[in-house]
Amino acid sequence: MRMVIACCGLEHTRRGYESFARELFGALSGQVDVTLCKGSGKRQPNEVVVPCLRRNFLARFMNPQTAYRWEQITFAIALFPYLILKKVDLVHYSDGTAGNILGRLVRFTGSRVKLLLSNGGPYSAQHLRPDIFIQQICGECYKEALAFGIAPERMRLVPYGINPEQFRSSESREAAREQFSLPHDSFVILSVAALNRSAKRLDYLIREVAALRDNSVFLCIAGQPTPETPGLRELAAELLPGRHIIVTVPRARIPTLLAAADLFVLPSLAEGLPMVLLEACSSGVPVISHNTSHFQWALGDAALYIDMAAPGALVSKIQEVASQPEVLRRFSVLGKTRAENCYSWNVLIPRYLKMYESVLSAWR
Repeated sequence: MRMVIACCGLEHTRRGYESFARELFGALSGQVDVTLCKGSGKRQPNEVVVPCLRRNFLARFMNPQTAYRWEQITFAIALFPYLILKKVDLVHYSDGTAGNILGRLVRFTGSRVKLLLSNGGPYSAQHLRPDIFIQQICGECYKEALAFGIAPERMRLVPYGINPEQFRSSESREAAREQFSLPHDSFVILSVAALNRSAKRLDYLIREVAALRDNSVFLCIAGQPTPETPGLRELAAELLPGRHIIVTVPRARIPTLLAAADLFVLPSLAEGLPMVLLEACSSGVPVISHNTSHFQWALGDAALYIDMAAPGALVSKIQEVASQPEVLRRFSVLGKTRAENCYSWNVLIPRYLKMYESVLSAWR
């Protein structure tokens, strides 16, 4: 089997899609004949840079969503000749529009390339094309797709994987805080997410931490800037003067940032399977997430759950756990165990290989 992992944003965008593509490529290398096709960066062994119009350039002339869409279109068009030339059997990808363009090219040319969508958005069932195979990364998405009428033969339930050891920094908490200029004597709350209000709801997080009215609590937010970022910076400056930092850090420094935190909060109401939660659990930072069956399926008893839509809910939970170090220690252990037993590549690689075999055998 010759396969490609395709990700147009890799090397110039920091999201779960890009993290997953890089993690998966590293885990599969040596297991199968795999090439990583990315939208920018340096060419490395078994990595190919596919020329495309990058979204950060296009966003100067159009809105960010349209820019992202055109990045995917140009990436897919440039990628397809490579797939034919190299006689690729399978393309594993997460960017939906890129997959749709590849699907049209496959049908038009009669190519035998198989397409596997990792549904990490997640995309709703009505938007899943009938000519692709689907990796559902969470149980709720799988059930919703079945209820919509998508045949189980077209889907496999296989979650994202992670290397838990990669996120366990050797740095002490004090040394980690020194690197990011975080106060040594504060209770540090960390969130790693795209810097926006609309999806990640970081404005809610800022307001809730401010409502604590506790100068010993410090908020650190790390993520990729978006058009909504200036507004978030203004809100944090107004409500949390001297008690916050908003930064963008290289992925290689995320383990150190996690080592500096007392608590990790993801204020989103809906996600696929957020890599940041798996990373936080792997590092041993206790996690608070939204109380839905979706997040509970992903994290089980390894997280604290609240209604993130309710004003004051996060305030109450932070006040509760900040004064109970034994609770934080217990959830630190539970998080590490969950990451190791459910999401480590050692556990998941056999399931990924079986999924690839099923795609190729079903559609030969």
